[in-house]
Parts: sequence; C-alpha cells; structure tokens
Amino acid sequence: MEKNLKRMQAFASQHSLALRPHTKAHKIPALAAIQVSLGAQGICVAKLGEAEVMLAGGIKDILITTPIANSIKLERLTNLYLKYPDARIIQVIDHSAHAIAIDHIAAKHGVLVEVLIEAECGQQRCGVEAGPELLSLIELVNKLPAVKYSGIQAYTGHLQHVRDYQERVHLARSSVKPIFDFISNRLTTPELKPEIISGGGSGTYDAYDNIPLTELQAGSYLFMDWDYHSIGSSDGSAFYKDFDCALKVWTTVISRPAPDRAVVDAGMKCLSIDSGMPHVEGHEDIQYQTGGDEHGILHFSENSQNLSLNIGDRIMMIPSHCDTTLNQFDKLYGIRDGMVEKCWIIEGRGRSD
Repeated sequence: MEKNLKRMQAFASQHSLALRPHTKAHKIPALAAIQVSLGAQGICVAKLGEAEVMLAGGIKDILITTPIANSIKLERLTNLYLKYPDARIIQVIDHSAHAIAIDHIAAKHGVLVEVLIEAECGQQRCGVEAGPELLSLIELVNKLPAVKYSGIQAYTGHLQHVRDYQERVHLARSSVKPIFDFISNRLTTPELKPEIISGGGSGTYDAYDNIPLTELQAGSYLFMDWDYHSIGSSDGSAFYKDFDCALKVWTTVISRPAPDRAVVDAGMKCLSIDSGMPHVEGHEDIQYQTGGDEHGILHFSENSQNLSLNIGDRIMMIPSHCDTTLNQFDKLYGIRDGMVEKCWIIEGRGRSD
C-alpha cells in the first residue's frame, strides 16, 4: 500500500497535477491524512456522511463528488461550513435546482458554498452537457450571492476498467475532449474560466498528457483489486502493473465435503462480487465460487496441489472490488513482513448518508 501511495503522488507531482484521492476506497481519516502528508491537495468523498467523518478526523480540503438534494442534507452541508470555518468544502452540482437550493440555505446561515459543476463525459450518470446548458448554469451560480463557482468535474468512472491500455487511454481522452474544447473556446473570461478541472481515476491517471486537467481523483490505487489487476498495462501485459493489490481478506477452511472442493467462511458479506469473483492469492489452480452470505466454495483443478487443504487452514483472498469489500468491515489491519503493524478503524463504513 505504501508503494502505491508513493507511486501515484510521484506521478502527480511530476506532471504538475494536484492529487485529490477519492477516499470512498478506504473511508479512513488516518489514511487520508497520510495521503495529504505525501503531497495530496485534499481528498474526494462520495457522500456527505463521508465528508462529516473526514472533517471530524482533521482533513481540511474536501470535494463531495456527488450532488446532494433535500433540505436536510443541505442543512448538514451548510452546518459543516459553520463547524469547520478553516476547512475548504466543495460540493458538486449539475442542475440549477441544486444551485438555487444551496444558495437559499447557505444565505440563511451566512456562509458561501463553493461548487464544481459536473460535466457529462460519456458516463450518462450525473452531469450537464458541454454547451449552452453548462454556460447558463455557470452564469446562474455567478449571480447567486451564497454560492461560488470554482470549476468543473469531468470524471469518467465508466472507463477505469477498460481491458486494454491503448483503448482505455483513447476513450478517456476522447470522452473529455468536448468539455475541454468548450472550456478553451467558451469559458475564457475570468468569471467563466474554471479554477479547478477535476477528474481522472486509478485506471486512467496517465491518460491526460496535454489536456489541462488540474486535479486527479484517483482513489482505488492505494488498494487495487482483482478487477483492476486485469485491465492491462502500457507494455501490453494483460495485467495492470502500475500498482499492486494491497487489500486482502483472510478466510478459513470450515468444511471439506469432497476431494475437489472446500468451503471457507467468506461469503458475500465479506467479499463483494459486483465486479466478479475474488482471486485466491498464490493459487491459480483454485477457483472461488460464492456460496451465499457466509460461505465461499473453493474448486480445485484436476491436478491441483491443494487437495490436502485441511479444515482450519487459512487462505488469503484478493477482492474483485476494493471499495465495496472494505465497506463490509470495521477494521483494516496493516501487515508488514507477516506481522500486524497497524490497525485502523474504518470510521466511514456505512456512511452513505
């Protein structure tokens, strides 16, 4: 994990990019503090609840990457400005309704809420198309007294796991080209020009040469997972060599019902399977199959050397998706040379509120 952290920060520094790691991957203020100490500009969080955890943990520069709505959450947002007056808190929006609602509540509390406007970059999730609608939204924000326009979010989450390096880079660049063309051609006056253009990710962090991205939002790079491991590297390898798989889950054999099959105590409540099955570390001849909430089934190949695996033996699993796996645990242990060196409480676990 330490190597991954240093590699990404070194890349960002060498390319004059502000690294703003997305902490939905780990949800731990102490790890966010390490990222900042290594040189990160600040952090990203996906949800308001995560921002509350990170601010309470001492992190002072936070981008909330998902729009929020309804008066309860808007009150919570403005309360963070009041509670942490020395922090920088930026909220992403993509609609005039967001801007007007934030302005109304922020003005009531006497705070100025900083916003980025999310641009549609092919994911067809949140985001406003580059064009008159984006320009109108920026102009509206600039007229509102309690909202400050600071820039654009141009995130391409749907491209992080494209299974070929050259194709991934091509798609990452082409998907953001319309927004960068619009910025350079239309957002040229001081009141329209974005201070921040934030995007990129762990799979596309190196795809933006000569594209004026200012902030890199990579998050999974500190842990990685088996799905990321399979996206391919720039040297043509089928595996992603830029970062190592650092997040792992211990599981124990609890049953040997057949010579070619074992059952372990890690099911869907331990190992997320939304990105496929996890990988049995160091055992290419064993395939994992989910057995339900609390069970995992290990299948041995015909010539497997692991047929002698016994009840009580432990196996290390590499999750297929680090974010959703980590969110199922209370603690993360830092292991070096086979010894537990650190224990972190996953303080943001479940904070999707």
